[in-house]
Order: sequence, then C-alpha cells, then structure tokens
Amino acid sequence: KIPVRRKPNGVYEARYRAHGLELYAASADFKNLKPKFLKVLLDYKPKSAEPEQGLTTSTAHDFAEVCRRWLDLKRAVIKENTFEDYVSIFNTNIFPVLEGRTLDEIRQSDVQKIINDYIEQSKYRTATKIYQTLKSVFDFAVGDELIERSPMRLLRPPKYEQQNGCALTVAEERQLVELIEDSKCVDEIKSALIFLLYTGIRRSELSSARIEGDFVSVICSKTRKGFQDKRRIIPITPMLAPWIGKFNVVSLNTIRPDALTQALKRLMPNHHLHDLRHTFITRCQECGVPREVVSVWAGHAADNTQTSNVYTHFSPEFMRKEAAKVIYNLE
Repeated sequence: KIPVRRKPNGVYEARYRAHGLELYAASADFKNLKPKFLKVLLDYKPKSAEPEQGLTTSTAHDFAEVCRRWLDLKRAVIKENTFEDYVSIFNTNIFPVLEGRTLDEIRQSDVQKIINDYIEQSKYRTATKIYQTLKSVFDFAVGDELIERSPMRLLRPPKYEQQNGCALTVAEERQLVELIEDSKCVDEIKSALIFLLYTGIRRSELSSARIEGDFVSVICSKTRKGFQDKRRIIPITPMLAPWIGKFNVVSLNTIRPDALTQALKRLMPNHHLHDLRHTFITRCQECGVPREVVSVWAGHAADNTQTSNVYTHFSPEFMRKEAAKVIYNLE
C-alpha cells in the first residue's frame, strides 16, 4: 500500500520509504501515477548493489534481480494489467520471503513452504499464482544457464475447485437496484453498477465503453497483447434503456475497477462484482435470447464450430429484435 497525496497545484505524489528503499513518483493525471511509480520501483538499484569500477558483480544470480530481468522481458508480450499483477505477486507474496537470496540458495522446500502457507489460509488461487510465477522464473534461469536445475521441477501445482460466480435471483436483483439508489455512493459508482448489471460487460471493459446509437460498444479485455483490439456491441435492452439518460457513460470510463468491487461488496456482501455479468447472461437466456446471440454480446465464442466462431455475423436489426425480449418485472 503506497500513500498518495495531492498537492495544492493538483499534482499527485506517491512516496515509499522503508526496507532500504526510497521511491518517489508524481503525475498530474492520477491514472498515470501507478505505472510511473511501478517503473521507478523496477528501475531502482540500491547503491550497495552497484559494483565499484573495475570489479565484477554476481547480481545476475541474485534471485530478486533475475525476477526483475524476467519481468522486463515478459513486459513486451503481456498487457499492462497482467504486468501489474506480476509486480504485486512479487512484492506481496514472494520477495518478502525470498529476496536477498541467490538462485542456488533456494530449495524446493522453501518454495513448498510458501505455497503451503497460502493453502493453509485457503488462499488457493494465490498459491497457484505463486507456483506459476516461480516456475516461469526458474525455467528462465535454467534456460539462461544461471542454475543447472529448477527447484520447481518436482513440485506440482496446487489443486482446488475454482469458484465460479452465480447470477442474482430476480428478488436479489430488485434488492440490489434499491440498495444502489439508496446508497451514499457517488453517482458515478451507482451508474457504473447499473451499467454492468444491464450490459454484462467485464469491469475491465468499462474504461472503453461508449454509446453508439442503440448499442453499447466496448473493447474486449481478453484480446492478447500484439493482437488488434476488437470492439463488440451489446444492444440496449428495455432494462437498460430507462437508465441511459440518467448518466454520462464517458464519466464512467475513469472509474477504478477496485472501487466498483468494493462498492458491491458493501451493498451485497454475499456476491461479487462478476456476478452482475452472470446475472445479465442468465436473464437474457431466461427471456428467450438464443445462447449463440448471448455469447456474442458477452464476448465469448458461441461454440467450438468454425460456423459460429468465424462465419456468423448477426445484423444490428436482428440483435435489436433479440434485445427487445430482455424485459422482466422487478416488482
């Protein structure tokens, strides 16, 4: 957690002084502050690690340094939010335990203990991320001939049953709408929650959302880096139509996804933000919209056939007709 303050001139500052680090970044745009700070963090080199002139250094085999080298190479082929996830895993879960060691000092039992600690806390997803990240780093080290064998070679990934989201019942949906309207959340947060509920878009896609006639348009967040961004359209259903005139979609583009996650958790502690997407998809099918059409709106492959994935292109008129079916009573 990095403290942030806003100066009287409007500039945001982030500063961190602990564990021998002294990091600072500033930006007039709050959205740019985090990537700037992360760059400062990744570029940081302690004075003690800088070799004197004419001397060699073994920092290439330092665990943390190798992780940063791996991450620098990885950055060119992954999205920025994926890169930030890796940074968070290193700083929160891995470096506090392994930083300061050399590669050949880390044993299989050291890694297993880290993973076991999170399994005992029932944090299976975090344990899996740690396993996957460390395996990639040590495979990279072996490939670069920094070590002969990886301590991960005999470890197996943690096994757990992934928890899928669930749709709200109609009664819960009515309750949520009432809670949103009566809440003390800022108007943009309220609007964004309603928008997600009645479009089914992912929270990461909200920043690209815009209104184009009778449709909501977003850039699919699942497009891999190096591939062209793809926009998809979701028709404005009768359930969304009454709300459209009450908020400015452009103002929703700058909302932090975490703020929405926290807001829904306060309103409905037993549900997650992604459940709104499940709800939209479920209601559309309950109202008679074909699964293939709902898949297109959700940004999923309709099925594994070439006919659906390559050759099917629903016309706007057809999608408007299907969207008209999505109307139900919340009373």
